[in-house]
Amino acid sequence: MSNYVIIIIILTYLAVLFFIAFLAERKKKSKWVNNPYVYTLSLAVYCSAWTYYGSIGIAANTGIDFLPIYLGPVIAAPLWIIVLRKVIRISNQNKISSIADFISLRYGNNRFLGALVTVVCLFGTIPYISLQLKAVSETFEIMSDNTSYILTNTFHDSTFYVALILAIFATFFGTQNADASEKHTGIIATVAFESVLKLVFFLVIGIYITFYLFDGTTDIYNQIATIDNLKELTTLSGLEDGFNWLFMISLSFMAIFLLPRQFQVSVLENNREKYLKKAIWLFPLYLLVFNIFVIFIAYGPVK
Repeated sequence: MSNYVIIIIILTYLAVLFFIAFLAERKKKSKWVNNPYVYTLSLAVYCSAWTYYGSIGIAANTGIDFLPIYLGPVIAAPLWIIVLRKVIRISNQNKISSIADFISLRYGNNRFLGALVTVVCLFGTIPYISLQLKAVSETFEIMSDNTSYILTNTFHDSTFYVALILAIFATFFGTQNADASEKHTGIIATVAFESVLKLVFFLVIGIYITFYLFDGTTDIYNQIATIDNLKELTTLSGLEDGFNWLFMISLSFMAIFLLPRQFQVSVLENNREKYLKKAIWLFPLYLLVFNIFVIFIAYGPVK
């Protein structure tokens, strides 16, 4: 595709996000933006660029080892009705604005601990954001017919402009109120909208590969069956693999509670505790549907 066409598509998409956020901010109490479905879809911010690239990459190289990243949140979801509800109540009562505030509060408003958690989150988040922007840059490079926008200087780097626009978006819709504990309805609405798009596009890709490039799941399975190390890719071989799975499940279990972005959407942006009743089954269902075609995309050889 032409670089200019891609840029127009990106700008149009970002304009749509701005418009959705603007409408959501104006109609904060509307049932269209303040409901359990929007809240649950906002939790799907957990599915980032890693879900598109990492899951398929790991599935292609090491088989089912991508699953622990999603099993952790699925195991954690039923506990939300008890643990997360209590965290939400404490946060609302004390006007908590970040996970650092929450941890600091639980230890007697220890300022040093709050500052330490903030620094840890900062140094943990910066590399993660860089990976997200790298995914944007590499996707642009794959789709474009000229890579000069990607690897030359700052002024020709498409990622720089995307990051700048996203920073403006977050500033405009995230810092209008002096109260840091204020709900950001516009941002949550756009995250929910993006969650729907992510799922739809991923399913479209999966259906296209499975049923258009191939004759269904059986055809792909028959081709996978010819792989020499298929058993190693689809089973846990030994104690080491078991410990690796246990470690990754435990890590993702804690991530769904403690990642700054997850804490923001699940705790700070929660408008009603009763939304958790819907989230504890709808969010795992979202993850399940998202991963239906991962194996088929990863192992479907290109014709």
